[in-house]
Amino acid sequence: MCLKIPLVLPTYLHMRLHFKLFLVGVLLSELGAVGTQFLSIPPSARDLIYFNSAWRNPSLLNQVNLVPELSLAYGNWLAGVQTFGFRWKGQIKNGSGGIDIRYVGLDDMELRPNKPTAKPLGLYAAYGASAKGTYSWRKGSLQLGVGLKLLNFQIYQEKSNGTALDFGLGWQPADKIKFNISALNLGKMGKMISELPELPRRYIGSIIYNQSKYKYFGAVESNSYVKNPIYYVGGNGRFKNLLFGTTIMISKGVKSISGGVGIQFGIYSVTYGFQWGDQHLGMPQMIDISIRLP
Repeated sequence: MCLKIPLVLPTYLHMRLHFKLFLVGVLLSELGAVGTQFLSIPPSARDLIYFNSAWRNPSLLNQVNLVPELSLAYGNWLAGVQTFGFRWKGQIKNGSGGIDIRYVGLDDMELRPNKPTAKPLGLYAAYGASAKGTYSWRKGSLQLGVGLKLLNFQIYQEKSNGTALDFGLGWQPADKIKFNISALNLGKMGKMISELPELPRRYIGSIIYNQSKYKYFGAVESNSYVKNPIYYVGGNGRFKNLLFGTTIMISKGVKSISGGVGIQFGIYSVTYGFQWGDQHLGMPQMIDISIRLP
């Protein structure tokens, strides 16, 4: 898989990136980086368990007749990238609304001059942050959703701000069958030095087969940072107060499996998610803590 990571650095500093950033920006497995690619890193453990979530398709946000929910998420992605997230979702009039705030970053990259030195000049950070509002509603057999994101991306002392839109559509022609399509990260960033960081535009289509307690799906994605199509297959289910799921991802030269388990007790739930790829760059892991509000 060929990834283009738009890491724009001050040329006058002649910075050599720490090995961690090399892993993140060049060898990175499926869709994760500190750059605008942070938008392709799942924001929570639930998004590793459930492929068909509001993160990949805003029309799938469904809180109608459900109590509001607050969630906190923390994770370690590849090469030491850390992720933090806050999420609220609830019913708004006849539809569903959500607020997501997240941070993805590295804070221990070495700043070095052009010539080799025994010690670095110092350490610097690279991070991406976003605040997103989502709203979804139903019209007949169609479920529609839209999300607006405010974005901030910084490397060393250089930063860029931007906005992006997500659109989603779901169609359920029969009780057990549902089709979903979405377009994500449609927008632009401001200039960083003389460059415009490129957003990872994603177009995803999926089909879901709902068999009582279990759901199975297949999906395909086109990503502007990935040369070849990305294919997904998997399922999820629930047994009493346990939820679980897994997803297999395949693209040219890259394979991975993600999944996890969650447990619900009263108004609280704890969810664990992981991802493992055949590039042997480590195993990202995430954990969520959620509370359902009265």
